[in-house]
Amino acid sequence: MGANDVVLLEDMLERSRRETDGLNTAEQEAYFVSYHYLSKYRPSHDDVLSGIVDGTRDGGIDAIHMFANGYYLRDGVNVAALGRNPQLDLVLIQVKNTRGFGESAVDKLIVHLPKLLDFARDEETLAKQFNPRIMEITRRFLDTYRAMDIPNLRIFVAFAALKSEQIHENVVSKAHQLADSLKVCFGNCEPSVQLLDAASVANLARDRSPVTAELTLAENPISTDMSGGYVGLVKLYDYQRFITDETGKLDAALFDANVRDYDSESGVNKSIQDTLGTQDSDVDFWWLNNGVTIVADRVQPAGKLLVLDSPQIVNGLQTSYEIYKRGSSQGYDEDRGLLVKIIQADDDFVKDRIIRATNSQTILGLSSLRATDRVQREIEEFLKIEGLYYERRKNFYYNRQIPLKELVSIDQMGQAVLATIVQAPHVSRGEVSRIFQDDIYGVVFGGSSPMASFYRSIAIVRACEQYLRENRGTQGQVEDFIFHLSMAAAIALTRKNAPDAKDLAALVELPRPELLAELLAIVRDAFAVTVREIREVQFDKLAKDPRSTHAVRERMTRYLASSRRQPR
Repeated sequence: MGANDVVLLEDMLERSRRETDGLNTAEQEAYFVSYHYLSKYRPSHDDVLSGIVDGTRDGGIDAIHMFANGYYLRDGVNVAALGRNPQLDLVLIQVKNTRGFGESAVDKLIVHLPKLLDFARDEETLAKQFNPRIMEITRRFLDTYRAMDIPNLRIFVAFAALKSEQIHENVVSKAHQLADSLKVCFGNCEPSVQLLDAASVANLARDRSPVTAELTLAENPISTDMSGGYVGLVKLYDYQRFITDETGKLDAALFDANVRDYDSESGVNKSIQDTLGTQDSDVDFWWLNNGVTIVADRVQPAGKLLVLDSPQIVNGLQTSYEIYKRGSSQGYDEDRGLLVKIIQADDDFVKDRIIRATNSQTILGLSSLRATDRVQREIEEFLKIEGLYYERRKNFYYNRQIPLKELVSIDQMGQAVLATIVQAPHVSRGEVSRIFQDDIYGVVFGGSSPMASFYRSIAIVRACEQYLRENRGTQGQVEDFIFHLSMAAAIALTRKNAPDAKDLAALVELPRPELLAELLAIVRDAFAVTVREIREVQFDKLAKDPRSTHAVRERMTRYLASSRRQPR
């Protein structure tokens, strides 16, 4: 490693800065390191951004990320669906744009982490030391850990010095002390403390090659056509190997395109469990199971071996999870097989057709096929006209170097509509995962809303976000104010207490800073009322409480009644 590594990394950072315009320098660097350090998890852009906690009172932490069985945790999780002994990963990242590692950086975490990761922690005292985002994420981690059924815990701490060419032995010694302190907090913990110099960070950023996996079939596959379609049987132990990573854990990235969440308590899954447990030598597993469908950008056959580029399991999530669960606990020594369809398709439109077709035959119906819904495609096409890229599926534009300000995820869209039209900003703030549930999804994306209303909803939220980021009084609390402020802005701009989609579609201007300043004061006053009512001082909890929404709406009603001014 040497000076060239520093120069090359700076070039990479400069490209990243152009893509993340809108974030401050520290946030951009935290995003860059997090995005590449977490690459094995394949988090979305929203996921990475949600974990950035850099700012005042950050305790020496720039980003915190959580994963359960390889899936990013942004809000509450149904821990029962994770089964026994789930894998819980906590990742903490600190980034310094310096030429070396300082011992003080590690010392901060040696002091602070045991306080933050203490089940008996004093919330009121800690709130004076740490910013709301750190308090919220670490609280969610502790709650998730306690709710799990004997989880396997791993804690990763990464210190990145972006201009460093070497690591002093004193810093290495401090890193060992930090690992020891984490073992004291959690006796079953597997801590890892890494010191990343410029070369290490650059290597992480370089490793963006397409994922390649090998699938071994029981016999030579049957080729279905000239375009790369294959059908074959895979032994259960070989399939178990295919869906796990090098550590033996389920590779969640294989299921990015799957439209459903795993539910261990469903009747279908209990049936699969029973079938896997059947030891009747006269009955093969594939006779009683529909099998799985895999889509890959490229399929290269070599006898019984198929080499797959960027494979995605688009149908068979439940089957795969049950095979993994039983294989991890008992193994597979019997000679039973699984029916597998492999389809070569590098076109996103074709992939969507395959996902819809392979899933529409299940008991879940089309309501679960969110990303392939007609309305999602229509939103994507409309936003394209406005210069925005709509990520209706996680990582739809993965690794295409699209600037963040031009990306809109399906989560972001759902949150925006919930706040501005449905007037449920507390749901936007606290329950992102509920967007895909039938009761919420139908309200947000159902009906015949004008396409322009979706664009205006996003535009209002982003105008509010920019204002809050630039306002010194709300830096570090953007997520706590943004959705309630967006609801207030939609009311003020339309001059209606309950604007509908047509009202937003008709808007021709966005809220100006002077209006947002006035509305933020209203939101703050409403939050203060809720504080007195429920005796809660944590802003994230206030933002998630429906009483805060009610208080804002009441004040906006009075605002409209007393104001004769036109929207600004």
